[in-house]
Amino acid sequence: MLSNESKLKLFMESLGIYSPTGSEHELAEFIMELLTMNGFEARIDDVGNVIATRGGSGEPNLWLHAHMDTVPGFIEVRREGNKIIGRGGASDDKGPLMAMVFAFMESELPRGTLVLTAVVHEEGDSLGTRHLITGNHVHRPTGIIIGEPTGINKIVTKYRGGSTKLEVMVRTRGGGHASNPDLDSNSILIAMNVYKDLWDALKAGVSYESILVTPTVMNCGEAENMIPSNCRLVLDVRIPPGRSCRDIENAINELGVKYGGSITINMKWCTEPVEVPINNLSARAVSRAIIKVLNERPTLARKWGTSDMNELARLTSNIVAYGPGGDGAFSHSLEEYILVDDFLRAVDIYKQAVFEFMSMYR
Repeated sequence: MLSNESKLKLFMESLGIYSPTGSEHELAEFIMELLTMNGFEARIDDVGNVIATRGGSGEPNLWLHAHMDTVPGFIEVRREGNKIIGRGGASDDKGPLMAMVFAFMESELPRGTLVLTAVVHEEGDSLGTRHLITGNHVHRPTGIIIGEPTGINKIVTKYRGGSTKLEVMVRTRGGGHASNPDLDSNSILIAMNVYKDLWDALKAGVSYESILVTPTVMNCGEAENMIPSNCRLVLDVRIPPGRSCRDIENAINELGVKYGGSITINMKWCTEPVEVPINNLSARAVSRAIIKVLNERPTLARKWGTSDMNELARLTSNIVAYGPGGDGAFSHSLEEYILVDDFLRAVDIYKQAVFEFMSMYR
């Protein structure tokens, strides 16, 4: 068993490996080497996921699932008191990921099979997780614990859907001098109207129960003194439980009819929202582990974004998200950090959750 200082050192090494979406290979090699050096069989699959298995092939089959990729950008990895800081995913998601790696190596298995799935592209198109779902590359799970930054005493069984990117392209006859009062051919104004109409069609809002439509990129025009004839607007759409991707498709079709050939709206992909029973076996296992390790009752939380739970719920409803580093304001930021105490306690909670899940399964 590794000492706590060794775990922290290896965790900080993982933070120093730059692994934005599409560039996870070096981190995958790091994790695979760590596992094999400690006597565990591990492999990297066709898309770059790290897969490791303990136990036999019998049930229950529990996955410890976390992602290796981070958003782009890097800052110096450092420790300041009880904080480990690093834009390389200190909170999202190398904190939960590395805690799961150590828990995988140290967990007591009274029965069943334990699988570690460290995946690629979660911050993008979920390529790694979708590869596991559609292929026959690993034992099918009877339960899944997803390593995500929820907070040391919080579990999550509900995620909004979406992560949907709409690309609005506006092309008009445009052109001409900016002094021309012909505003109907101004592609910027049309793009702004499309955004408003989409908001209205979806009955969008800013509450958890509403669809959220957020402009993230806008590129328009040819020159400062010309009426713009083209505009590209990117919208990030998030969908609450109770709504679906079909709502987005219907709104796009309505706007296509209204604006005719002057606009096109492309939807890159769409992820449905997910909500699983709060008393499912994986959630109960993690809840029991929190009580035993922290001596406090867990809190049920919900997430505004998406995670691999949105995809993995197709495999089993015995699924829960849990992990250290729960301050969402600092994930993906230049101040991303995780508390040392929370990281180490998360290792123990994952280990206890494995034991609880295996023991409770019937």
